[in-house]
Amino acid sequence: MTAVRLSQGAGRLWPILLLTAFASGQTAAVKVPASTRQVDVSIVRRVDVSYYLVTSKGPLEFDVQGPTWLRVYTRLWWPAEKTGRARYKLLLRQDEVERPVEFEAGRSTSGYGPGQHPLGEWRSFFEQVPTGVVHYRLALDEGAADTVAVRFALQPPKPWQPVAIAGARALVLVEGRDTTRFYEIVRGQPARLKVSGPCRVRVRCRLNLDPSLSGVQSFVVTVKGDKGELARRSVRVSRSRAAVYSNEPALLPSSERSVVFSLPEGGHNLSLLLSGTLAKTGAVAAEVLAGEKYE
Repeated sequence: MTAVRLSQGAGRLWPILLLTAFASGQTAAVKVPASTRQVDVSIVRRVDVSYYLVTSKGPLEFDVQGPTWLRVYTRLWWPAEKTGRARYKLLLRQDEVERPVEFEAGRSTSGYGPGQHPLGEWRSFFEQVPTGVVHYRLALDEGAADTVAVRFALQPPKPWQPVAIAGARALVLVEGRDTTRFYEIVRGQPARLKVSGPCRVRVRCRLNLDPSLSGVQSFVVTVKGDKGELARRSVRVSRSRAAVYSNEPALLPSSERSVVFSLPEGGHNLSLLLSGTLAKTGAVAAEVLAGEKYE
């Protein structure tokens, strides 16, 4: 059983409210102290969801039994006179390791708290919980307001979905137990693909080396869209010690680098270009992660 125990304060015994959920086909439990303050957040579908309040002076401490994925949903307790967008920063601490998480959001048009109090659009992050009972402390470090509402879900992040590159030769890269379909790209000649937004795009890149190219090699990857350049990154790589192309063993793949960017709603024509290298070809794998609607 996977469990999350939350508490605010120390040195006291707290009544426990037991909630059940299902994750990965196994029963999971979230144990929340009954004295922890809850508020109902109404959204456009008229569903009230319980959140817990984390303030600048009141961090939330909780235990999670792993291994599991924990998703933390957050909403800024929107300042009454605030317009435009707002930033806030949370700190998730586990033992001596502190992980900062920063968000920017606008005011939600469909969600509100008690008394019609305005809220920010939800933002979330994932934490991979290791095996055993792990203690966490979630604190509000800075922000446009001194309160953030949070709730928890036991769920893994969605997987990236591969996008085929038409007209390019497929290269099947094997690295350990992982197999990934890359596509060969000729230096200076763009590879083209189409994606639908809103989404995030990740372009994974490698050089194809030969015995004459030893040591560290440099290259530039450029991504262009319908309205101009979307991303550019200059990187340095060396020959991979573990990766091979199962269908082209004569090609020597380099280590991997990636470029990540976001696209708005609609169709997008992208071109990927490798330059600034002595290698004649490289390999790219394009992947997308569908955007989520913030409320």
